[in-house]
Amino acid sequence: MTDSLSEGDILEAVARHIGRPGQGPQLRRTGADIARLPMLDLSIVRSVETRSTQSESRPGKYDISGLGMYEGELRDHPVEPPKDPARSRKVELVLHGSVRTVACGCDEGRQPCSRCRAKGKLRCETGPLCPACKGVEPCTWCDGTGERRKDRAPAGSSGERGAAGRTTCLKCRKPRTACPQCQGWGTRKCPKCDDTGFRDCPVCEGERSTEHTPCDGTGLVTLWTGGSVGHAPQRSTVKLPDPAPPLRVRQQAGRTGAWQRATLTSAGEPIPETLDPAHVEAVESALAPRPDEVARRAEIGWLQLVAVTIPDDPDHVFHVFPGPDGPQVLPVWSRRRSLRVAAVVAGVVVVLLLVAALV
Repeated sequence: MTDSLSEGDILEAVARHIGRPGQGPQLRRTGADIARLPMLDLSIVRSVETRSTQSESRPGKYDISGLGMYEGELRDHPVEPPKDPARSRKVELVLHGSVRTVACGCDEGRQPCSRCRAKGKLRCETGPLCPACKGVEPCTWCDGTGERRKDRAPAGSSGERGAAGRTTCLKCRKPRTACPQCQGWGTRKCPKCDDTGFRDCPVCEGERSTEHTPCDGTGLVTLWTGGSVGHAPQRSTVKLPDPAPPLRVRQQAGRTGAWQRATLTSAGEPIPETLDPAHVEAVESALAPRPDEVARRAEIGWLQLVAVTIPDDPDHVFHVFPGPDGPQVLPVWSRRRSLRVAAVVAGVVVVLLLVAALV
């Protein structure tokens, strides 16, 4: 690998970090161990194409001049791939010779109103109760039905004697039997239907028919066979090594590491020669062409990273990687020290629990 840190560079960087400049070779002789952990960050977005045909219709004489034409099978029609594979798009096409404008089959752009069943009227709901009789015996003769009540009291009864102040019923025409305010209806005058019992249909406004939606009231429909070509982005990523280095190392390497980067825009483009050999197989697998892929953009970043342990400091692991001004060293606790600290913390917790139990 070109432009990479040699073993001597790595050990000398660690020696300087621990205050022993110039003693890099001595660290090797005393048993320093170097483990390679090269980092890879690959993201790829592919534009994947789908094609379909379907019957299309639009109301009236529809203008299709803005749509492209194709002949024969849609799968054979060339469509330019998107310049940016990360953007979605859809290309609408028309099969040559399939366009025709036909009569809709409605009544000159109209259809019977479904709400009123072409009657133009709807029954009106009962109006509000009469404030005088509250709908109770609006007429002592017919009770608001227009026909004589079967249980009407005989002449001279208290019902007849209470006829004072009543008026002629508009339904049964009997004098001095109806409530003077509602005149036998039992309700106020309905503002919607003027007490006719019917009101104009709110959908057709009494016209008995409405505009036919499929033809938009024109009486004509334009038909054709449409083709649709869609391009949708599909994203995937690869991050190595696995398991990943400690979070602190990943963050520091991401900010200050001298990453090598490359952008690939075609399936046949070779991968960079300076890529770490440990990553070649994973990158080739990730970049393998997918079915119906028509465009791509792959961003590859890789960084040499090593973990160095030295017998003189078993409590730390020194992570070394190239930086803009030379190798950078980042020490983190070793597993041995982490376990020791965890044991101490656990012991302190146990003591505190025992003290709390005795108090």
